[in-house]
Amino acid sequence: MTNVVRLFAAAAISAAGGVAVFAYPPAPPDDVMVIVIANGPHAGTYKPPTEEIICMDAKKQKQFAASYKDFDAKDPKAVSEGGINILNPDEPGPKQGHALVAFGDPGKKPQVQYSFSIFKDTTGQLTFTRSPKGADLSFQGKTPDGIAVRITAKCTDID
Repeated sequence: MTNVVRLFAAAAISAAGGVAVFAYPPAPPDDVMVIVIANGPHAGTYKPPTEEIICMDAKKQKQFAASYKDFDAKDPKAVSEGGINILNPDEPGPKQGHALVAFGDPGKKPQVQYSFSIFKDTTGQLTFTRSPKGADLSFQGKTPDGIAVRITAKCTDID
């Protein structure tokens, strides 16, 4: 959206015959999520559209989340939902929270879901790193059927 405003401003100045130089700070990079299913019927690497990834820091609720949802999902082999939710993100030590990947139309059954609850005593599955430019989240685990799932998210535009 910012780029559209810049284009209109440049066009208006050009049309007026004037010359102006604008110094805009660069727009932050888009949020990125990568979902990797290592094996099973949905094996593959999935990259949801960056403009549809939402990163949220709910300070009062002590949660940080990166999520994606395709409300119009129809393809049973496409990711319709994915995300990581971290509880008490600023608390030291192993992280706890939830991770989810779903395929297909959420209104139709059966919909394939890989859902994980991560508790403090489950070390290494969930990581969270905050930086001045945003936050990085990752999850790595296996379903009871042995399907390996990895989700990584880089958040730069945080609500």
